[in-house]
Amino acid sequence: MRLLFCPIKKVSIPSKVQKIGKNAFYGCSGLKDLTVKTKKLTSKTVGKGAFKKLNKKAKIKVPKSKLKLYAKIT
Repeated sequence: MRLLFCPIKKVSIPSKVQKIGKNAFYGCSGLKDLTVKTKKLTSKTVGKGAFKKLNKKAKIKVPKSKLKLYAKIT
């Protein structure tokens, strides 16, 4: 599901999440703080465009061991 209007300012993705759908946070310009706790995501389990067009000043926190991989995904 794609959010056309995104009033969300902060999101924390729990450690048990294994998949994020296509365009899940696309265009969420109000999102300023994104924390990814899961280590289970891969480029195949994150849908295309899931993190595109976020707020340019958004702070994105990820597990240190997945920093390189997640940087490619977002």
